[in-house]
Amino acid sequence: MKTPLPLEKSNLSSRTYEQIRNALMNGEYSPGDRIRIANMAESLGISITPVREAIFRLVSEQALEMTAATSIKVPELDSATVAEIQLMRRLLEGAAGERAALVVTKPQIEALSATHDSFIAAVSVSPADAARINRDFHFQLLSIAGMPSLFDVVAGLWVRMGPLLHVFHSHVPARAISNRHHPHYRVLSGLKKKDSAAVSTAIQEDIAWGERVLLEWMSQNNLRSA
Repeated sequence: MKTPLPLEKSNLSSRTYEQIRNALMNGEYSPGDRIRIANMAESLGISITPVREAIFRLVSEQALEMTAATSIKVPELDSATVAEIQLMRRLLEGAAGERAALVVTKPQIEALSATHDSFIAAVSVSPADAARINRDFHFQLLSIAGMPSLFDVVAGLWVRMGPLLHVFHSHVPARAISNRHHPHYRVLSGLKKKDSAAVSTAIQEDIAWGERVLLEWMSQNNLRSA
């Protein structure tokens, strides 16, 4: 886990919240990791109060779990919860993909294509980078759609999945991801043709494939599979 950078002494609660939230999304924490408020405050160079406020906010969003008054940990998701989150992602990201195909510009397609190329290049080199760049691809597509409320909901789902996805990317064989049949290629093709149905279907297939592989891996490793 990376050591957080000290924060400036302004708007500390919100800034602390964003930093911890991004760390969860980036997979800098693993499922089951304990978070100690005092240690976090010391590493950030701030008082305990803004850290506590940020932690409680993340607990209310189910991004963190409070098991006692002072015991905070990263949730260990079971298979039923993973399936539910992935279903929500399919529906919402599918809708965003449909909208994105109608409004996308050529520079946006080129930028998204470059992100996908970086993702494929990272798969066999750095699982951490691959997980982060894959998320960047999905978030770029969401941004293109221009649906801020939907974006915020999906971001919350990614925060909850981030720790597990990082572990997953560290174990799934690179050959299962880095191939010409990856759904990202069909997303890009659909965007170029402004084919809303094709983009929506491709991004949903991408999420569904990831869910199948993730749940199988969880079952094989006895990770709270139901």
